[in-house]
Amino acid sequence: MSLTTEQRAATIREFRENMALLGLTADQIGADFGVSGATIERIIELKSGVLEYPWIIRRYLLDKAAAAGVEPVPFSALRGDPHDYWFLDDRVIDANRLD
Repeated sequence: MSLTTEQRAATIREFRENMALLGLTADQIGADFGVSGATIERIIELKSGVLEYPWIIRRYLLDKAAAAGVEPVPFSALRGDPHDYWFLDDRVIDANRLD
């Protein structure tokens, strides 16, 4: 399953807008997951090669927004429950880990 060029651009922009809204850098997110900021950058640029990783970062950002009482920028392509998508591995998403 792949995104269109427009969906890719929108998703990358939505990740960046939510990070800015929450005052988070890739390095800060990486620290929470025990990975480098460069790894987070690859994920939010949709270049990690692991379909589940953007969904994990999405959930992280939505949880941070909820905790801060902030309305997040909606994700246009990454929407709904990732468990409903047959091509995503529930075990990877539920582990909530980035390698």
